[in-house]
Amino acid sequence: MSKLDQMGASLASFAIKKPVTICMLFLSLLILGLFSSRLLPLERFPAIDVPFIVVVVPYNNGTPVEVEKMITKPLEEVLATMSGITRLRSRSNESQAVVEIEFKWDENLKAKSVEAREKVDSIRHLLPKDAERVLVYQFNTSDSPIFQFRVSSERDLSNAYDLLDRNLKMPLERVAGVSKVELYGVQKRQISIRLDSDRIAALHVNTLQLIQQLQAANFSINGGHFFEADRKITINPQGQFSSKQDFEDLYISKGIRLKDIAQINYETPERTEGRHLDRTYAVGFNIFRESGANLVKVSERVKKVIEEARANPAFDGIKLFMMDDEAHSVTKSLDDLLNAGLLGAALSVLVLYAFLRQFTTTMIVVLSVPFSICITLACMYFMGYTLNILSMMGLMLAVGMLVDNAVVVTESIFQEKQSTSDPVEATRQGVSKVSLAVIAGTATTAIVFLPNIVGKKIDLTVFLEHVAIAICISLFASLLIAQTLIPLLTTKMKGTAPQPDSVRSPNAVARWYKNALHWTLTHQGKTGLIALAILVSTAIPMGVVTSDNDNNNNNRIWLNYGITSSYTLEEVEKTVNKMETYLYNNKERFHIKQVYSYYNPGHAVSGITLNDDLPVTQAEIKQAISKDFPAFVRAKPSFNWDESGGGGVKITLLGQSSETLVKLSDQLVPVIANIKGLSDVKTDQQSQKYELRITIDRQKAYRFGLSAEDISGIISTALRGQNLRTFRHSETGEVGVKVLFDQALQHDITELKRLSLKRTEQQNITLDMVADMQVVPRLSEITRHYRQTAIVIGANLDKDTTIEQARERIENALANIELPAGYNWTLDGSFRRHDEETQVMKTNMLLAICMIYVVMAALFESILLPTAVITSLLFSFTGVFWAFLFTGTSMSVMGMIGMLILMGIVVNNGIVLVDRINQLVNEGLSVANAIVEGCLNRVRPILMTVATTVLGLLPLAIGNTQVGGDGPPYSPMAIAIIGGLVFSTMTSLFLVPLAYLTLLKIRRKTGKMVAKSQLLVAKVIQ
Repeated sequence: MSKLDQMGASLASFAIKKPVTICMLFLSLLILGLFSSRLLPLERFPAIDVPFIVVVVPYNNGTPVEVEKMITKPLEEVLATMSGITRLRSRSNESQAVVEIEFKWDENLKAKSVEAREKVDSIRHLLPKDAERVLVYQFNTSDSPIFQFRVSSERDLSNAYDLLDRNLKMPLERVAGVSKVELYGVQKRQISIRLDSDRIAALHVNTLQLIQQLQAANFSINGGHFFEADRKITINPQGQFSSKQDFEDLYISKGIRLKDIAQINYETPERTEGRHLDRTYAVGFNIFRESGANLVKVSERVKKVIEEARANPAFDGIKLFMMDDEAHSVTKSLDDLLNAGLLGAALSVLVLYAFLRQFTTTMIVVLSVPFSICITLACMYFMGYTLNILSMMGLMLAVGMLVDNAVVVTESIFQEKQSTSDPVEATRQGVSKVSLAVIAGTATTAIVFLPNIVGKKIDLTVFLEHVAIAICISLFASLLIAQTLIPLLTTKMKGTAPQPDSVRSPNAVARWYKNALHWTLTHQGKTGLIALAILVSTAIPMGVVTSDNDNNNNNRIWLNYGITSSYTLEEVEKTVNKMETYLYNNKERFHIKQVYSYYNPGHAVSGITLNDDLPVTQAEIKQAISKDFPAFVRAKPSFNWDESGGGGVKITLLGQSSETLVKLSDQLVPVIANIKGLSDVKTDQQSQKYELRITIDRQKAYRFGLSAEDISGIISTALRGQNLRTFRHSETGEVGVKVLFDQALQHDITELKRLSLKRTEQQNITLDMVADMQVVPRLSEITRHYRQTAIVIGANLDKDTTIEQARERIENALANIELPAGYNWTLDGSFRRHDEETQVMKTNMLLAICMIYVVMAALFESILLPTAVITSLLFSFTGVFWAFLFTGTSMSVMGMIGMLILMGIVVNNGIVLVDRINQLVNEGLSVANAIVEGCLNRVRPILMTVATTVLGLLPLAIGNTQVGGDGPPYSPMAIAIIGGLVFSTMTSLFLVPLAYLTLLKIRRKTGKMVAKSQLLVAKVIQ
């Protein structure tokens, strides 16, 4: 008896001797698990630091070229010196510079964030002086809003900030578990100081000095302290404004107050964006939760506040629409998983009863499922994990496997009871005979996840780690139960396990299997050829099954209007209204539930929410909508690229000149659009915009006593405005203050030309006297990838087109197109993500095979015997590809995850067989008789464990359950496990014994050759 067998027997003996202790221990673990299930935080995904850092420098009313030159490139140069970067991208537009840094998954993001801030600080002096802030963001999966809703009404909401802030935003902020509430689409009113350029010129007020004077006003400082009568009194000089009147009465110079040269109004800032919900103006709310707060409970509290707001008379005529409720997606996905798990568990119980034909024995075996799951939940709670989609996925995958150890142990115990009268001794012997098998089986199932945990980190392996934790803890819990609680309970049963009957007598089945096994062992050559033919047949499905990316299937599609130029907000809104009218006129035809639109000058997008349980596919709905698009003068509408798996398929053009890249993209887009299987082909460039280029004549400016910097500052104030210190209003709190010129300057070039710069005694100096103006087209945004200017061409895949097919067709189409020197293209988006995931999964699967072999070799203390077990692994892959072929399933990442888990499961059958054969050989049986006897002893537990695992996964395989409720489906993973396990079981029952016999023969012949060689060498030496 090996040490592992002795350990198993010792655990069983201890459990039998201490029944009360063992029962109390597992009862305590059960109760602890039930309490932990209530305490575990419920999330969609575990809180994981995403290896991205984004540096944002706001710079309003600039030009993309200006922002790229003065901000983006200096930032890129200094940030590129950081270690661990895998990708560097940037965007420069009229309002900001954005640099996105992607790191390796194993980098310390907190340290990298600090380093990025230090790098930016080192070049802060190189950035424009009016670039006031540099923001550095890092991301976590828990940072996204848990709740998004929109507010719409027939009445005007543009001035409803105070109503929404006081009656909705503030109550939501007070909800337990809510960390932040964002309100957008409506702006808080501000004090606007609108300067009159003519009055300024007439009164000889220096504009630049005026701005400096206004910035210095409205202050509150600490003036120190003094002592009086043993008391310390703080001095606080007050210069704060408390009303609009204070601004009006501010003296600018002798005899001139601010109201003499400006209009001071309490007004709402000009709207720069808009939202529609059900064709009415809408306001948006984003709600974020605190770290560790229960997602579902927070969501319920938020909904309660929203319902109270609906009942508020102040909200009469205002509709509140819940757009995205993450808690709903989580509970739906968890409910789907739970229902699938319960159905699978019920089917497993039925098949166990069909085999065992004894209710008590069946219940003893099934006990391992609830106990194992409760122990897992308790461990997850104390280890700091959360209950999320991934951990639930691990638990559901483990449900069918949790009874495996109990089945093998129970079957072995009852076989011993038939030959041993003492039930305690029979139990001890039964456990000892399978201890090595169940320990090896559990270890190999768990070890397949080790390469994902310690190997190369990508998002897939990081998320898979949480699946592995749930599976491994539950399996080791089931192993402990199988060697303690199960033996204890079986000793309390009287009699032996009944010999089950079947429709075809099991004796007949056993005789058939025995005869087939005899034929296999006596016709080894023919059997080997059949096995080889089966392996070769794998090429047939491999040639047909295509590789594909996992696609999300949510019920919302996004329509991009493709506004052709930088039209005003009002003109863009007219286009949106026209499209929404078309969609709502065909609401039933297109199966539309709701339409939400967002627009700003030069851009618009509509999110079309579809009905549940669509009778047609989304692709067909898109095609129907596109077919009858209304005619637009200012727009070229098309559907957005799919955001799953990296964001559609993308081709990135790289070079130095933006103008050249635009020309190349104009040439390539028609070529790519003609490729079969691609739709919505377009570039990522937004609508063309125009800029008023003001060229200052420095000599003329100098003659008038002006500098280019002075003139630029005045223009900036006139058009962009200058933010001043806020002041505290008694009713509305902090109120923004902004100084700017009359609105006519922002809408009329003639008025801008007449802008007064300076007043001399002889004349009024206007802008057109020192500068030339010209309206020229420009890019709306400059994108850089890999520190080169880039333009991205993207497309969506049609339903029947896979990633690999799209790759081949795109490469063939672009192979004969020659780009200028210094310009090239690269496949990106889904291609990059798919390649990375596939490569990592293939590497980890190879490593998993090696780890399985190492574990079996260590447990068997043999290098030869694990080779016999590995044969079951090879034939499982054949089963996977044939299952994919028959079900029409593409090979995706979810399918590869299924194959990875499968590798740890299929070797269990071979381990059980080889372990029993070894025991019989050690007891003195001949190899041939030991093989037949061992296989007959273990065929029933093998069939039982396979049946429970398959039936446990069947609901996931035939259902439409998706990751997170709207992510990729679980079915490819379940189909891979079922197909591989069934096929491997059918073949391993014959081929593992054959491989065992063949390897023993090889070892014997090798031993004889070595012995002869040694004799020959000895003779030669003598």
